[in-house]
Amino acid sequence: MELEMFSFINEVLDHLDGMRINLDIASRELEYFFEDMLESSNEGYLNINSRVKSKQSLKEKILRYDYYTKYKTVEGMFDHLSDLIGIRIECRFIGDESTIYKLLRKCFNVPSTEYEGYSSPEGNPNVLLELSSKQPKSQKNGMKMYRIDGKYLFDDRCINFEVQIKSLVNIFWSEIEHKVIYKNYNYIIADRFYKDIMSSIKNSLTTIDQQLLLISNQFDRGDATSMRGRKAQMEQLLSKALYDLFALKIKESIGILVDFRKSCDTIVKYVFRNVLGDNDDVYNETMVSVFARLNEIEHKEIDFTSQIEFMRKCNLEDAFSNKIAHFIQETVNDEFQWNIFFRILFAIEPDCNAGDLEKFLTFYKERFYKGVNLKGLEKKLGKEQTAYIMNELMNRLADLFIRVDTVELFYDNIIEQIINILNNILDTINRNINTYEEWEREGEIYLRLFELRIASMLDMDVEAVKVLDFLEDVRKSESNIEIHKSIVKYIDKL
Repeated sequence: MELEMFSFINEVLDHLDGMRINLDIASRELEYFFEDMLESSNEGYLNINSRVKSKQSLKEKILRYDYYTKYKTVEGMFDHLSDLIGIRIECRFIGDESTIYKLLRKCFNVPSTEYEGYSSPEGNPNVLLELSSKQPKSQKNGMKMYRIDGKYLFDDRCINFEVQIKSLVNIFWSEIEHKVIYKNYNYIIADRFYKDIMSSIKNSLTTIDQQLLLISNQFDRGDATSMRGRKAQMEQLLSKALYDLFALKIKESIGILVDFRKSCDTIVKYVFRNVLGDNDDVYNETMVSVFARLNEIEHKEIDFTSQIEFMRKCNLEDAFSNKIAHFIQETVNDEFQWNIFFRILFAIEPDCNAGDLEKFLTFYKERFYKGVNLKGLEKKLGKEQTAYIMNELMNRLADLFIRVDTVELFYDNIIEQIINILNNILDTINRNINTYEEWEREGEIYLRLFELRIASMLDMDVEAVKVLDFLEDVRKSESNIEIHKSIVKYIDKL
């Protein structure tokens, strides 16, 4: 008499056969969908591979994980099987995995009302990804991998699929590891030895990946054939010209040299703020105008020991920009790096200093707003209430800006880090806050979380007791908030 488990397995495999045609069609459609999404959006993307789970693989999985005891019906097992269809997004380097994952998070920004934790892209509610859990996920072998659960609404039914994001190095290593370790059922006496060797090989491949990335980046920087490459090179050239000119002026004025290269990079980005897309005419006109202005400055004497004067107080519409504007107007002559930054900026655009500061801070604020994803929160709470939450976060940033008092907050790398933290906080808010009333009750916790993340990023001193008080408030709250490891370091001081 056959064991009951094998009767269950045969039913499962027969059911899989019955679904095969639809699964093959769904697999190809998912492959085309992700290919269209990624082909023109990410330089590191290489290829999409899809597969439908084979009968042999499904049979092994049922036996390995005791599915025949966990699920009472065949339909119940298929409802919980996460990788009936597998989609593998292949990319060049390990760093591209994270970039593609962030792109998916950005595109899948419409929360599902039927499947909790899942989101779909705008205009296609039939493809959903579960992007609320932490990624990359840890595997049994101790390694991490981007593995995302998905659902495809196809032919009046929901088909589960799994998306994996893998670089070439990780594809190579995982294929070998899968066959040598994971699916090698031969009894190996030195099993621990083989696993250690595979781990060592993985580390070596990661090193090779980094070396190849360095080579690729060097070629990309030297690629002047694309419009983007030429513009990047010209902006770098302009930033160097700006630095060389003003370094000479500072040397003539105060007799010493200081490093303000990152300030020049930010100012160049500001100069080209109105150049959009591939509009060569506007870009070239801006370049000619700036170089002409540098030529004028070269023949002028600039006194870096004198004070910068404002003919009037700045007046901006939003509290974030106003706070920073008034702070800068009060301190620009007290801090040398502030003085250098704005003396260069005002020299490039020699109009009203207060007006130039207002335009620059408008540009500064827009960099944050353009970098964050508010669509999910707007869909849930509405645009007006989402704007209020964003304004509160930005007001806290302005308060931190004043406390830190450093021109580094204008640097590109710092701005990008703040944008990443803002997106992380907004994502956490979106996962936990469902009504504006909940925000009014819990909002202070998220604002303090934002403050602590920024403070940690800038290596600011924070009293450990304040962090402990915050953690206690998180524990008492209704929100499920993951505490970033950068905050925990403050507790170590106790």
